[in-house]
Amino acid sequence: MEFLYGLLTVLLLIVSGLLILLVLMQKTKGAEIGAVFGSGAAKAVLGASATTILTKVTYWLGAIFMVIVIGMSYLSNHMAKSKSVINDIPAEQPKK
Repeated sequence: MEFLYGLLTVLLLIVSGLLILLVLMQKTKGAEIGAVFGSGAAKAVLGASATTILTKVTYWLGAIFMVIVIGMSYLSNHMAKSKSVINDIPAEQPKK
């Protein structure tokens, strides 16, 4: 269970990094200001249809991000229930 949680954490970090890069590469509505900072790099590198591809990949990465976060939340809740402090307290012995 803890291995799966660790694996999901690594995947979440990778997906988060890719998502940040893709969002920064996309063309904004205020392209005049963004052009100064290199927002046109995606079109120059990937071609004219880069915006549609980047948009689709961003949607998919966003969905994967949400699925991983929900899965980690479920695993965290499940692991917390199995590691309760109350389960470690021994039952009180009747006095003789």
